[in-house]
Amino acid sequence: MPTSLKPRVYTREEVRQQFLDHIATQVQYWDDPNLNQSQDERLSGLAFSILVALDGCSTALPGFVVAPAPHPTDRRYCIAQGEDYYPTAPKAACDIAGGLHELLAGAIRRLRASAAIREHQQ
Repeated sequence: MPTSLKPRVYTREEVRQQFLDHIATQVQYWDDPNLNQSQDERLSGLAFSILVALDGCSTALPGFVVAPAPHPTDRRYCIAQGEDYYPTAPKAACDIAGGLHELLAGAIRRLRASAAIREHQQ
């Protein structure tokens, strides 16, 4: 079923929210103690699931560009220190990075609240 009357490109905010919602779902899945896996196995599973999403192998999301985004002064500083430095990646039109770690907690809370509502309705 179509999600809108006229198909359009997702906004940066919508893409970010879909990504965060997907990660929140993975956190909820891998946090289940009934998986009968050790904490290490569950943490590895979560990390793997996140990488699968970034690689574009998840059915819920497309792949994402993952590239270094060094501070503008890093190159000059590293050269002055005699150290190697990261390349600067070209700007992506829909870069969702920046604050993802801060926004994830909200996505997890929304998912848990929504699950609690569904459970209460049953």
